[in-house]
Amino acid sequence: MKRGFTLVELLVVIAIIGVLVALLLPAVQSARESARRMQCSNNTRQLGVAMHNFHDVNQCVPPGGVATSTAVTVAHSKFNIPLNVIHGWGVFFYPYMEQKSLSDQYHWDKNWYDTTNQIVYSTYVSGLICPSSPQPKRIDTKATSPCVSMDYGIMNGLNSPATTLYPLGLIDGNTNMAPTGVMGVNTAVRFAEVTDGLSNTFWVCEDAGRPQLYRTGHQKVGTSRATGASMIDRDNEFVLHGFTANGATTPGPCFMNCSNDNEVYSFHPNGAMLLMGDGSVKYASSNMQFRVFAAMISKQGGETISPD
Repeated sequence: MKRGFTLVELLVVIAIIGVLVALLLPAVQSARESARRMQCSNNTRQLGVAMHNFHDVNQCVPPGGVATSTAVTVAHSKFNIPLNVIHGWGVFFYPYMEQKSLSDQYHWDKNWYDTTNQIVYSTYVSGLICPSSPQPKRIDTKATSPCVSMDYGIMNGLNSPATTLYPLGLIDGNTNMAPTGVMGVNTAVRFAEVTDGLSNTFWVCEDAGRPQLYRTGHQKVGTSRATGASMIDRDNEFVLHGFTANGATTPGPCFMNCSNDNEVYSFHPNGAMLLMGDGSVKYASSNMQFRVFAAMISKQGGETISPD
């Protein structure tokens, strides 16, 4: 007489299969995240190539933003921009990252949010979205004009270090005395002006998930919003504030992945992508010292700290 499986044997087999699946899933998820992180690194690297090509042609990097001014600034004169308009930095890079067709449709004599620029600020560029973001395609409906969101931004300095970060012991004296980053508003900085060294200084970084507000990996619901979601938006650039560990208030000792409200933030584990001035990409650890991270933003601080 043929003998089949008993109920106990069947349950044992099912339990073994369940254990194997439980062991396999984290490995699959880890492999997928590794692939997403590699793609994000490649996105950042392409921005570095565009930045160096831009500098080769213009002998400077673009401003982190163009703001209205009562007098002609170096950015206005360098790029022939009228005083009464505002722009973000992203569209400066478009001709150098295979987006010349979009760049050709951009009107520099109009504000970035003007309807004449609608095609540009409403068109997604896949290379500007981190694949690890929970919602890859997002619209910032509360910007001056509804615009596509992107996951990279400009860190162009430190926030009032003389009154906040330095007294808290978070940054060094040299950084406190020279808190300015590279791509400031209405500037046109040459690589030669980055005296700390291009390989020691960054200004392009991840600030993913905007306009939705995230704190320590969790999305805040309701009316919460992180501004400057689009690289074409004038508000995309920001400075280092430092948040408390829960990402709720500033200043504080957390410089990464506590809040995406104009701070370095990614959906990768324990770090974020930074584009260094020499075009290399570093996966910076969220466990590095605050003062080291801050020193990597300052372009003329003369710090002797190695980012490694």
